[in-house]
Amino acid sequence: MEMPLPEILDRISIVKLKIERIGEPHLKEEYEEYNKAIKEQKLRGIKIKDEWLKKLYEINGKIWDLESDIRKGKEGELGLVEVGKRAIEIRELNKQRISVKNRIIEETGLGFRDVKMNHASQ
Repeated sequence: MEMPLPEILDRISIVKLKIERIGEPHLKEEYEEYNKAIKEQKLRGIKIKDEWLKKLYEINGKIWDLESDIRKGKEGELGLVEVGKRAIEIRELNKQRISVKNRIIEETGLGFRDVKMNHASQ
């Protein structure tokens, strides 16, 4: 099964952030594979808007920033109130991320909508 376009765009935005922020050289190969998949979609006549990738990159960057200290185990320094605030902000950003991915599906007709049931991010 081929990876849906929204997933390709989401993943390439995350890999781009990783390359920029942590500089892992092996990620460039993964980045190129996602680029190749995007080019293949374009060759099939799929219109891919730059704004989709820009928005996913922006949202994933904000999520990265909010999670950074938590991933480093600095919850004690941040305090539970701050960790809770960040968790809520991350949930809200994930709503935006899902919205962008669903918009891509609606506009291209490719893939399946992400639908949350009884979930705070719906």
